[in-house]
Amino acid sequence: VLEATTGMRRSELAGVHRDGIDFDIGTLTVGSTRVVIDGKVVEEDGKSDNSRRTIALDPYTLGVLRSHVNMLDAERAVAGEHYQDHGLLFCWEDGRPPHPDTITARFNRLAQAAGLPRIRLHDVRHSYATAGRLARVDTKALSQRVGHTSVSFTMETYMHGDLEADREVAHALASVILAGLPGRVSPGETV
Repeated sequence: VLEATTGMRRSELAGVHRDGIDFDIGTLTVGSTRVVIDGKVVEEDGKSDNSRRTIALDPYTLGVLRSHVNMLDAERAVAGEHYQDHGLLFCWEDGRPPHPDTITARFNRLAQAAGLPRIRLHDVRHSYATAGRLARVDTKALSQRVGHTSVSFTMETYMHGDLEADREVAHALASVILAGLPGRVSPGETV
């Protein structure tokens, strides 16, 4: 859910800390990342200054995260002194951090169980940006939300077109360019 409603990177999901969630004001601070370098998992501060950010969360996602944190608390109680507290939001039952590839493998299993076509976890990030365009959200705000350094990068790399949006552009521009021509087809009409 968090990936689908925020467009976070896998490394950010792997590194997000429980104390980064502010349930009172409905935000999540994205800072630490966990990446694989030369086969070893390394915790870093993020790709850039823009990667380190605080983002708003919708009520549904907050509810899911609240339930998840409650589950983590229950797992900690069961593990007792054997719990390895790394402060991570996503961890094993005993608190150990999962390998980032484990997050990808779990996503693949859940997507397959849901009957989705084979997609990469990173494709969800692309879909998030494209959904933002379709919802006509402010592109600069969306770019900042996903931690990009430039709006143009978000638009060129992450926002994919669709036929209906292209059709809207075609009809809108034709109605302006062809206004007043005799016999022209009105927007919405077919030839």
